[in-house]
Amino acid sequence: MLFLSSLSTLLVLLLLCPLLLPAQEVQVRLAGVGRRGANEGRVEVFYNGAWGTVCDDEVDLNLANVVCRQLGFHRGFTWAHSARFGQGQGMIWLDNVRCKGRELSIAECHSNGWGINDCTHAEDLGVICSPERRPWFNALEETPSSPRQQTSQTRQRNQPPPYSVPPPASPVAPAHISSSSSSVRGHEIALHRNTNSTRRSSISPQENGHEIQILQRNRGGSRAAQQVSPATPQGHQLLSRLANSGPYRQRQEMTYNNQQTVRGEQEEQVNRQHQPYSPPQYERRDDRNQYVSGNHVEPDLYPDMDQETYHSQGSQRVHLEEARLRPVLSSNHGGLVTEGVLEVKHAGRWRHVCNRGWDLSDSRVVCGMLGFPAAEAFDTNAYRKLWDSKLADPSSRMRTQITKKAYWVERVQCQGVEASLSQCQAQLSLPRSDVPCRGGMHAVVRCVPGSQFTRNGRAPAPPAVPPVVRLKSGPRLGEGRVEVLREGKWGTVCDHLWDVNAASVVCRELGFGTAKEALTKAQLGQGTGPIHMNSVQCTGKERSITECPHRQVPLYSCKHNQDVAVRCNVPKTGTQAMVRLVGGREPTEGRVEVLMEVGGVRRWGSICSENWGLNEAMVVCRQLGLGFASSAHQETWYWPGSSDAHEVVLSGTHCIGTEMSVQQCRRNTHVYCPRGGDGRAAGVTCVETAPDLVVDAQLVQETAYLEDRPLHLLTCAHEENCLSSSAARMNWPYGHRRLLRFSSRIMNLGRADFRPRASREEWVWHQCHRHYHSIEVFTHYDLLTLNGTKVAEGHKASFCLEDTFCPDGLHKRYACYNMGQQGITVGCWDTYRHDIDCQWIDITDVRPGEYIFQVEVNPSLDMAESDFQNNAMRCRCKYDGARVYMFGCHAGDAYSAEVEDLFDHQRQISNNFL
Repeated sequence: MLFLSSLSTLLVLLLLCPLLLPAQEVQVRLAGVGRRGANEGRVEVFYNGAWGTVCDDEVDLNLANVVCRQLGFHRGFTWAHSARFGQGQGMIWLDNVRCKGRELSIAECHSNGWGINDCTHAEDLGVICSPERRPWFNALEETPSSPRQQTSQTRQRNQPPPYSVPPPASPVAPAHISSSSSSVRGHEIALHRNTNSTRRSSISPQENGHEIQILQRNRGGSRAAQQVSPATPQGHQLLSRLANSGPYRQRQEMTYNNQQTVRGEQEEQVNRQHQPYSPPQYERRDDRNQYVSGNHVEPDLYPDMDQETYHSQGSQRVHLEEARLRPVLSSNHGGLVTEGVLEVKHAGRWRHVCNRGWDLSDSRVVCGMLGFPAAEAFDTNAYRKLWDSKLADPSSRMRTQITKKAYWVERVQCQGVEASLSQCQAQLSLPRSDVPCRGGMHAVVRCVPGSQFTRNGRAPAPPAVPPVVRLKSGPRLGEGRVEVLREGKWGTVCDHLWDVNAASVVCRELGFGTAKEALTKAQLGQGTGPIHMNSVQCTGKERSITECPHRQVPLYSCKHNQDVAVRCNVPKTGTQAMVRLVGGREPTEGRVEVLMEVGGVRRWGSICSENWGLNEAMVVCRQLGLGFASSAHQETWYWPGSSDAHEVVLSGTHCIGTEMSVQQCRRNTHVYCPRGGDGRAAGVTCVETAPDLVVDAQLVQETAYLEDRPLHLLTCAHEENCLSSSAARMNWPYGHRRLLRFSSRIMNLGRADFRPRASREEWVWHQCHRHYHSIEVFTHYDLLTLNGTKVAEGHKASFCLEDTFCPDGLHKRYACYNMGQQGITVGCWDTYRHDIDCQWIDITDVRPGEYIFQVEVNPSLDMAESDFQNNAMRCRCKYDGARVYMFGCHAGDAYSAEVEDLFDHQRQISNNFL
C-alpha cells in the first residue's frame, strides 16, 4: 500500500508539473566529412523530431562558444562557413543566429525562427571546438545502453539518433548510477523559478521563476548497481541557479576529484548489468556526470554578476527604448547636449537610472545612442552637492519622487560594445529592498562629440589625419555606403557577416555614435573600383574597421551589388530647427526660410535665389533630414511664404555640398539681392532617392585612338560646335581635323532613374542630324596640361538618352525610337560609341606631350544625383604626334589626395596597358 500511495502521489505531481523548456529539448551534434576529431564538424540541431543544419549567415565566435560548451567542450576555436564539413540534408533549422556567448543552448540565441531561412545547404555552418572537455565531461564516457533500453528508446517519439559527440546529460543522477526503491528514498527535485507555465514553451530557463519538477525515481536493477558511493545524492537532488557561489564551486571540484577512482570501478560493474530507466534526453544538461555530496547546484548563467539582477523581473525583459541627457548644471542654447543627468524610457515612461554599479562602459553605450563616439570620466562632486541640496530642501518635489520605485531603473549593466541600452542587462527594482537606489543618486553621463560637431555654427575643420573610411551616397547625415582606403585607392566592403558591431565601429570612427542599421546588398547604391574587405568581424571595441579581422576578396567572388552601408546615430545639433519649408503641397517641398541673426536679433527670412543651385538645395534637404534635392527653384510664386519671413536675410549663398547646414555655407556679409524676395525667393523639392551617374573608365582607356577626318564629313558637327575654334578659319570643305576618339559608357548606380530636366515638349530639334536634344550639354571632354590648363575641349549633347544595356533581371524602360521617353534606368547604362559625331576631342592644334584627359558627365549639375564627386573620370594621356596612349583611367574620387596629386605630376607611364 505504501508503494501504491507513493506511486499515485508521484503521478499527480508529474501531471501538475510542466515539461522543461524548448531550449532544453534542443539537441546538438557535430557531423559531416573531413573531420579530424570529435571536436569539429557540421553543426546539426534536433528539433521537432528531425535533425537539421544551421546557416552560416551573421555567425560569429559567440555562437561557436555556445555550441561547443553545449557539447561539453571548454570553448570554440573558430567556425567554418560554406559547408566546410560537407552539405547536410533535410531542414535548415536556424538562420541569422546571434548569440551573446553566455547562453546555455543554441536555442536561447536570437534567430529568424525555427525553419525560417533564405539559405541552401551550401551555407551549412561548422565549428571547431577546443579538444579539452569540461571536467565532468572528459572524466566519464557515456555508458552504452543495453539492447532492451535501446529498443525502448527507439519507441520514444521525437528522440534523436545517437550523437556524433557525447550529448549533454540529464541534470539528475546518470542512468548507470541507480538504486532500488529500498536503498534510495524520496523523489528527485529539480528546482527552477516561476511556476507560471504560460510562457514556459518560449523562454529560456534563466527567465523563469521557481518551478519544482518531480522526476521519476529509477527502479529495479541488480544489487551490484545499488552499491552507490557515499557521494552519490541520497534522497532529494536539488538543481538551482540560486547557489552558485565561489566556495560551493570549489567544493564541487574537490568532491569531483575524490570520486575518480570509485567512479571508474563503478562503471565497469554497471556496464555488465541491466540498465535501469534513463530519463528522456530532453532533460539533459551540460553538467553531465557531475557528482556532489548532498544537493546538486546547477551553474549560474552569469557567474560574474549578482543573481538577483537578472531574475527578479520574473518572466519580463526590461527594454529601455530611448535615452536623453538633461543638462542640470548648464543651460543648452540650442547646441549640443554632451553632459547631463541620464533619463531612459521604459514602457512609454521616462525614468532615472541609479548610479550604483554605473561605469564608463554604460556611459559609452548611452553616448553611442545619442550620436557621440565616446564617453569620458569626470568629477561628479558638483552633481552630488546638487543632489544633497535637493534632498535637504523640504519643499523639493524630488524628495517624494525618489522614494517611488517607478521613478528608477535600479541597475544597468553593459559591456560597452552594445548598440543601445536595450541590449544591456537591466533591472527596474531590487528584490527585498524597500528603499530604491539606497545610498546612490541619478547617473550622470558626459559624452565626447565627433570632430565635425565641435565647431559651433561653423563648417567642420579638415581632419588632422586623413581618414581611411568614408560614407558615400547617403541621403542623410551619418548614412551611406562604406568605403575604405587601401594603398591609396578607395574600395567597398562585401556584405558577408556584416553586422551592427562592425557598422558601429565605422560610425564611431567617423565621429558619430553607434549604428542604427547595418545595411547589405547595396541598399544605398553600388560603388565602383576594388572591393577591399569581406567577412568583417568586429567586437565593437576596435578604433577602426581596419583593425577588425576580415578576409581578402578573391577575384569575382563578390560583386558591387553586395556593398555594405550604415545608418549611424547622429547627435541633435539643433540645426534642423533653423530652416523650414513653407507653402508646398508636400512636407518635402516649398520655399526655404532660415533663422538668421539680423542686427543682433534672431529672425526668420527667405533666401535670395540668385546663383541658387542643386548644391545649396542638397544642403537644405540634408539639414531637414529629407534626403536629396531633386530640384532647386529660383522662383516660388506658387508657394506663399510665412508672414514673419517676408524679408530676405541670406544672399550670395554658395555651398560645396558637404556642409551640415545652409548657415555654414559661404554667403554675403551684407544682404544684397537685386532679384528681390517673395516670388523670387529660393525653394527646393526633396526626395528620398536619387540617381548616380558614373563613367566607365576602363572602356575609355581601351577604345581611345586618333583619326584624321575630312572636313566635308564634319559639317553637322561644326554646326553643333563640336570642333575647336580654329576650324572656322579653314577652307571648307577642304582639309581635315585630327580627332581623339573614344567610346564612353555612362552607368546609373544610384537608386532612382536618371531623367532629363526638360520635358519632351522642351527638347530642341537639330535639323542637320535630324534628332532632338533632351540635354544640350550632357558631357564635357577636356584635355588639360599637368598644371590644369585646358588646351582642348569637346562636349556631347544628349540626343538619345536611353538604356543601351541592362543586366539580367532588369528591363529597359527608356528608348529614343519614335520620340520615346529618355532616361537611364537604375542598374543600366547608356553607351556612346566612338564612331558617332561629337564623340571626340579636336586636338588638331595640340602639341605632342603628356596631358590629363578628363570626361565629366552632368557638368553643370542640372540634374540631381546622390553623389556629384564621381561624375568626372580622369586619365593620363601621352600624345607623340602620331599616336595617343591612355593609362591610369579612374573615377575622380577613386584615389586618396596624395595618390591623386602623384597622378597629376608623375611624368612616366605607370603600366604597359595601351
